[in-house]
Amino acid sequence: MLDKDSYYLKKMKTQLMRIYLLAAKSEDLALKSLTTGADLSAAEMHTLVVIGRSTLKTMSEIAQELLINVSTLSIAINKLEKKGYVRRIKNESDRRVVRIVLSEKGKRALSEHENFYYDIIREISSDMSEPEKREYIRMLSGVEELLTQRLADPAAQ
Repeated sequence: MLDKDSYYLKKMKTQLMRIYLLAAKSEDLALKSLTTGADLSAAEMHTLVVIGRSTLKTMSEIAQELLINVSTLSIAINKLEKKGYVRRIKNESDRRVVRIVLSEKGKRALSEHENFYYDIIREISSDMSEPEKREYIRMLSGVEELLTQRLADPAAQ
């Protein structure tokens, strides 16, 4: 028989893992049903999400946000460019600096993908009161902060 703390730890771990797996599988299925973007992997779509958050990001900025190295990103950008989802823009004053932007096709795919997540969040929050929504955000922020700290300092684990 588990003590209360062990029970809660095991239950929270199981739920976190299930949520991660269910979200990944749901996203994979949603990507296949997109009008624009059905040929994208989840990793490619996540790259479009980061690029689409603002205009004219450098490869280094995108890689940092995706938590990958620039050489890995370069391969992904090559594929996305071939598929017509992104464009490279070279800096006129320094040709070494390349910025990445979404093409119109990339913007359409991103919009459809974002709607998928907004639909899920609407369903999750539809029966929540205002205080429950704030608490949900507070709890998820805590998880995000903890994971961010662990990535920043792996030795502290």
